Amino acid sequence: MNEEGGQTLTRILKLNQQFRDRMAVDDLPVKRVAEKVAIVTCIDPRINLEALGILGFSPNGAGNSNVRVIRTIGGIAEERSLIIGLFLAGFKEIVVLMHTDCGCSLAHSKVDTIATNMKRMLSDQQLEALRLQWGDLSDTQMRSLLRTFEDPREAVKKEVQRIGALPYFPQDDATVHGLLYHVETAQVELVVDGYQTVRS
Repeated sequence: MNEEGGQTLTRILKLNQQFRDRMAVDDLPVKRVAEKVAIVTCIDPRINLEALGILGFSPNGAGNSNVRVIRTIGGIAEERSLIIGLFLAGFKEIVVLMHTDCGCSLAHSKVDTIATNMKRMLSDQQLEALRLQWGDLSDTQMRSLLRTFEDPREAVKKEVQRIGALPYFPQDDATVHGLLYHVETAQVELVVDGYQTVRS
């Protein structure tokens, strides 16, 4: 077993027990509450959702927000979440929230490093299976497959447009907005106002 992994799991289980010792079971958000707004954002922990009014849990475990938060690398929405969210959870508004200094921008300039590391860490059989699925591992192909980007503001615009153009997106029943979170200042910049897009 990876020693670091073992320590990570031990720490998680210990912290979970500490949390359970202090929490109030009756305050846990057990009941599913309908919420029409979803935020699609990056996995980066520097994005403080409180800057959007989405509060975290209280110390005793009570929930302070019902907004659905979907975190993916770069804030690029994946189809499972969109389809289940739109047609089961009932999303009516989707907010794409990307951020400055994003790892997807770094990955855009370092796809060669990603490919090199894959070749070093994967077996020949894995690499062959990957090539059959992806084709070559050229920089252009890697950028396309990983959906990396250089400019997060432009990426917000493209992602909002992409979601709105999906064949299953309910044009008359849902709206997509685009925001950019500045990690340096916690400013939330409006990039795409979905209400204006619908009106125009």
